[in-house]
Amino acid sequence: MEKEPGDDLMDYKFLYDTAPCGLLTFKMNGQIIYANQTLLKWLGVNDEEIAAKKMTDFLDKAGVMYYELFVQPILKMHKEVKEINLNIQTSKGAFSCLFNGVAVDSKAGEGEIIHAIIFKVEDRQKYEKELLLRRNKAEEDNKLKSKALREVSFDQSHLVRAPLANILGLVSMLEKAIHKDHEAHRFITMLQQSASKLDNQIKSIVNKANLKP
Repeated sequence: MEKEPGDDLMDYKFLYDTAPCGLLTFKMNGQIIYANQTLLKWLGVNDEEIAAKKMTDFLDKAGVMYYELFVQPILKMHKEVKEINLNIQTSKGAFSCLFNGVAVDSKAGEGEIIHAIIFKVEDRQKYEKELLLRRNKAEEDNKLKSKALREVSFDQSHLVRAPLANILGLVSMLEKAIHKDHEAHRFITMLQQSASKLDNQIKSIVNKANLKP
């Protein structure tokens, strides 16, 4: 008779096998005891085949060395490890994962065993690469915009300041020529002050663009 949906929700073996992560139990020497169906599917093996394997059989040479020299000693000493990056090797290829494990005493009196959770990180790596590409593109765009701004500031400052310098020179000459006319002298002074303010504004814009005026 088929199980009712409600029965499956209370079936811990069912939950264990269908968890969206790999669940693995193995001895401290690496001999695998249990693996859920999710992990078996990822590895491309069945229950009988996994029983003849060690945890390190699914790692490359560098991964085996890393596990034996770093991960295993921590498990023995501190009884747990968190978010260890490993590359799992399968017959269909390899995938990156995060490995979390905790060491507990076996109820069967066989010493310590490891309960581990394995999370695939393929999607996260794709997301991180996409973020990195976008950040690099944004930085490159900002560099191009800054370069364009500096070029515009430089060109405009020279284009504007050249005639401005002529105006200031002409104002000075006019001031000397009609220094007896007080009304004209007042207008020339106002013109000179306005031109000086404009000159200072141009210098300020150029300085903001990190250019010498």
